Order: sequence, then structure tokens, then C-alpha cells
Amino acid sequence: MSRSAKFFRYLWRLNAILILVAAGAIAFAVATLLVAEWDASAGRQREAAAGPLAGSVESTEDVVLGRAEVVAGTNIIRADLISHQGGAGFSSGGYSESRNTLFMEPGAKEARWLLPDDDHVIVQSSDIASRAEEGKQPRTVATAALVKTRGGNRETATGRLLLFDAGAKNVVEVASNIRALHSATFGDGAIRLLYEREQRLVLATFDPISLEKRSEEALTIPLLR
Repeated sequence: MSRSAKFFRYLWRLNAILILVAAGAIAFAVATLLVAEWDASAGRQREAAAGPLAGSVESTEDVVLGRAEVVAGTNIIRADLISHQGGAGFSSGGYSESRNTLFMEPGAKEARWLLPDDDHVIVQSSDIASRAEEGKQPRTVATAALVKTRGGNRETATGRLLLFDAGAKNVVEVASNIRALHSATFGDGAIRLLYEREQRLVLATFDPISLEKRSEEALTIPLLR
């Protein structure tokens, strides 16, 4: 057998070994990802089962209360009801979404939900705080939240814009058919919300105590030349 024939024979054997090693590495990586995804899913199920009872009695999904936090400038505690949405495959990942918010107050025997069900998604939420005084934490005057129906495109679908006080005792529906909330501020004794409805920007003002709407104006945007 010539030297060139021997060289190519060894080269083919080496290629075969490298292909087997690469295939083994790929198989190991796939198995590792599958196990990791299964462990994550099982962990979420254990967390939901071990945590406080939450969510709709008719729901078949695993939802869990997220980490509780104090509403700035108050003694009210709130926690989001979280649902994890897995991807279509092991490589597509997943994401979490807020289905509701639970409010708790010291001395109260019963907590309070913002929404009556867990079949919606809170796609945007913005606390509206007063100006910080020296040595004091800013106080949350109200919170604005955009709530949309599950299943739709978060960017293009429309929903309801809610405005509520720190403990969600007073919840006002600002408007429907809202695509996005652009800003939520407080100043000069009024709450101001800038939101998008029917492809127009709307600026509305509200009383900071009663949350009643004082004014609402659709803004005209001049065309660029």
C-alpha cells in the first residue's frame, strides 16, 4: 500500500473518531438542557404547591406569589401573582408574567386582590410618588397599571388602564382600548397620565385623593416636513 493511501486511510479514521466525539458532545449537551428544563419546571410546581393558596380555583396553571415588597412611603405590602410561561422547546426559554397583585395591610385579617381573576396580564405598572421631603422616603400617591387579556400580542393588543391608591381600596378604570402607558407623574396637586388610545396620545389629569378625572385631552401631533 502506498504512503498516500495509508495517509488517507488514517485521515478517514481520524475524521470518524472526531465525528463520534462531536456527536457524543452534542447528545450530552441536549440531555443536559432537557434535564435542566425538567428540573426548572418541577421546581416551579413544587414552589406553587408549597406556597400560599393563590389563583383561581378553576385554573390549571401553576401560579405563585412573587416576592413581597412594601409600597414606598406606606405600611402596605404587595406581591404579584406570577405565572411562568415555558417556551415551545428546550432551547426557546420562557418568561414570567404578572396575573394579579395582592395587597396586605397590618391588622387586616384578609388580603385584597387588584383584579377579580387571574385571566389577565398586567403588562405595565407604574408607581406615582410625591416629591421626597428631606429625610423622608417618597410617598406613593397612586399606581397606574395597564391590564390586557391573555393570549394577545403585548405590544399591539389593547387593554384597560387602571388607577388605584396605595392599597388598591379605590380602583378607577381610566380608559379602555389603551395600547401603552407612556408616563405617570405627580405634581402641582394633580396626577398626570400620558397614554396611547386609537393611535393618538392622550393626556389626562386626576385628583390625587379621590382619583377622579379632572381633564382629558387628545394631543395633536404635527406632521414632520
